[in-house]
Amino acid sequence: MSQAFVLSYWNLNEAATGGVRRVNALLDAIGKNVVLCQPGPPHPVYDTACLPRDWGRRKSGINWGLFNFFRLANAALVRQVVAERHPAVIVLTSIWTFFPLRRLRGIPLVLDAHDVLAAAMEERYGAKHPFTLIVAAWERRVARRMDHLFTCSEADRARFIARYRVPADRVSVVPNGVEVSAHDRADLSKAPPAVASALGTARVLFFMGKLSYEPNARGLAFLNDDLMPELERRAPGRYKLVVTGGPVPPRRMHPAIVFAGAVSDAELAALMKRADICLSPTFSGGGTRLKILEYMAARKPVVTTPKGMEGLECVNGRELVVADAEHFPDAVEDLVRNPARAQALADAAHRLVTTCYDWTTSIRPLWRKGLSPWVACG
Repeated sequence: MSQAFVLSYWNLNEAATGGVRRVNALLDAIGKNVVLCQPGPPHPVYDTACLPRDWGRRKSGINWGLFNFFRLANAALVRQVVAERHPAVIVLTSIWTFFPLRRLRGIPLVLDAHDVLAAAMEERYGAKHPFTLIVAAWERRVARRMDHLFTCSEADRARFIARYRVPADRVSVVPNGVEVSAHDRADLSKAPPAVASALGTARVLFFMGKLSYEPNARGLAFLNDDLMPELERRAPGRYKLVVTGGPVPPRRMHPAIVFAGAVSDAELAALMKRADICLSPTFSGGGTRLKILEYMAARKPVVTTPKGMEGLECVNGRELVVADAEHFPDAVEDLVRNPARAQALADAAHRLVTTCYDWTTSIRPLWRKGLSPWVACG
């Protein structure tokens, strides 16, 4: 039986970040006909080859897990699995998983690209920064070597084609998605009691994300330093902002911010259900924002920045509100003053995400079609 060999530098058993959610959805699309390579422990569902060494356990500075497949023992394991299993196709879930396969020939390679990483590094550090140049060179090498690439948006597809001269017929779009039905099961009673009691009767704003990820850290800094002080100045005591994700921010939070930390999926759904407005102040980064899709699936009005809606098939004023940093407080207050408009946005967003961004009905078939030349999925 032909198999797909999928490489992930994340352990997919752990708390689901956006990247982990996408890889798990990819595995669901392929089905049981897969061998997974990840840091230990083994996946509870899939046949797993566990990396003998995991740099991702180092929690200081950058995410060292990015470079797991550059470790010689890990690279040797990958090549051993390829030699023993003879997979029909190898699926990379990051450009950083390519290293063990750089000399491989005879087996198709597919990259599921969560973003165009060099473009994100240019925004963060500048085009001439040494790390940006290293990322761009490696990403170019990987992209040109692939037999096929999946991207999260048409914008990223165009970037791969233009930046790295990848043939257009080798790049297809598989958007990020969300499990819409999960939000139908949201139960307010599952909210952490301490958080629920701290909210009282305030208007509740909501922000979630892995806070060690620089775009999320920058977004939280904006909420803490700019948005909440301005809203408090305009309407003292009216607003509370719930923040979920870890690690604990190293700075003192504004008094109106309630930090929930890392929460379970049930707690997360409950907190979103309690929210009046969900926020995504995004100023950098690549790919598309899964948090916005989660907000929409929860049928909540969303305020984001122009960067935040990049790559999503949304229209400002129809499914969400787009505002720059200066006008973000105005956008929030306008939705509070106009509950009918806020509900109309939330309903339109829910229709969009159900139709176009549901993992099960909309997204998985696209992966299956793209991988069909090499392996039977499902």
